[in-house]
Amino acid sequence: MTTDVPRYAQIFNTLSKRMQAGQYSVDMRLPTESELCDEFHASRFTVREALRRLVEQGMVLRRQGAGSVVVSTTPQAKYVHSLSSLSDLFQFALDTHYDLLSISQVTLDARVAEDVGAAAGERWHLVEGLRSHEKGGKAICYVHSYIVPRAQAYVRELKRCVGPFYAHLANQTGEDILEVRQDIFGTAMSAKVARHLKCKTKTIATCAFRRYITPKGTLIASYNWHVAEQFHYRMKMSRAI
Repeated sequence: MTTDVPRYAQIFNTLSKRMQAGQYSVDMRLPTESELCDEFHASRFTVREALRRLVEQGMVLRRQGAGSVVVSTTPQAKYVHSLSSLSDLFQFALDTHYDLLSISQVTLDARVAEDVGAAAGERWHLVEGLRSHEKGGKAICYVHSYIVPRAQAYVRELKRCVGPFYAHLANQTGEDILEVRQDIFGTAMSAKVARHLKCKTKTIATCAFRRYITPKGTLIASYNWHVAEQFHYRMKMSRAI
């Protein structure tokens, strides 16, 4: 390995070659961060950066409690999002960077009202933002989050929120999230969505709409737009025993 290549890039290249050679096959776990630090005599920060780039290439998924799992032995040039529990959504928020663009109060039209479980004409808060792999990086998702009026006292706090909005709002309101309902559909991007994702208007997007429900009803609902050709959604289900 040459000394002019960043250390994290050296580790990334080595792990990539091992995957392509079959040493780490699909569904295998990579060594732990500690083990990689010992092997490469590198800091945890450096190892995490190498793993983050494997995730960015669609070769590895990182899940809390499961470590780093190989999902492809070749770069996929798309974002792979895996979901099997609410904790995966929590980890997704921690593993990506969120830029809050604006907070406003809006009147729900009939379509959005039906989606979020409200009445048309109600006034909810709308929080708009962008998600990327890292601060200053390319946006992977444009998000509209609609927040129920009863939680309006906590909306401004979201500017300083670390982690997912639903967890912060649930904690502040004392409402437990009972379930998350998710719909995934394809749609042509509006001019606004396309502008934020740096695409042409009417580019096909994959939109994940999530509604977080407590005993009092919807607490927060979000539309998450991704460039369709750059996004892969994976769900793992097990047979009931």
